[in-house]
Amino acid sequence: MIEIKKGREPSSLLWYRQQRGASYEAMDKEVKEELLQTLLQEQGHLCAYCMKKIPEKRGTPPVTIEHWLPRNPDNAIDLGQGLDYRNMLAVCSGNRECGDKRGMTCDAYRGNEPLKVNPCDGNTLRGITYTSAGRIQSSDPDIDDDLNRKLNLNSEKISLPENRKKALQELFKDIKKKHRTGDISLYCKRKLEKIREADDPKMSYAGILIWWLEKKCRQRKESGTNRYYKKRGRMGCQM
Repeated sequence: MIEIKKGREPSSLLWYRQQRGASYEAMDKEVKEELLQTLLQEQGHLCAYCMKKIPEKRGTPPVTIEHWLPRNPDNAIDLGQGLDYRNMLAVCSGNRECGDKRGMTCDAYRGNEPLKVNPCDGNTLRGITYTSAGRIQSSDPDIDDDLNRKLNLNSEKISLPENRKKALQELFKDIKKKHRTGDISLYCKRKLEKIREADDPKMSYAGILIWWLEKKCRQRKESGTNRYYKKRGRMGCQM
């Protein structure tokens, strides 16, 4: 999960919100289509929660408009969040087509559960780390609960940890190809900048890549030296 920088809302949504009786449920098709495209471009065509590419594949709903603060919360409080662009995210189908909630993720799994983790609030993402198996976690117990119990982002049913692990392994392969020996600090710095600055599309599962590269850059800065290689010249791309 990475921070999403919200931009300007589409003019059609602003116009629609000013109409009498406007509601998310009754939103015009044309307004919703422009809204979807704006959200997708803003997020680099990645799901705001699991970070898989969206649209995913043919035959499944390409994208869902998610409301971080539920538009129909269980407490029925209406703060206008249904038409608030700052409250909207683009998310994947969450595997809702499987028909079994245990195999669902993201918005499809969450329902109306309140969340503390917010992709638009970088402060809630700072404690997020990953394991060598590609599992996402947080040092904040409440956010860790969001990631696992409420969003099911470590679902084995759709191989989310394995897919993150594969994305990281591809990074390791690229490092090994370009730097069989020597200092990789400059590579890590440039790669980190490239991934961060990518506009649309972004790299799938970019969160784990940014986390690993940031960690390596931080270690370099703290130690004053860069040691990423095992004995006998083998590269040490450990988690």
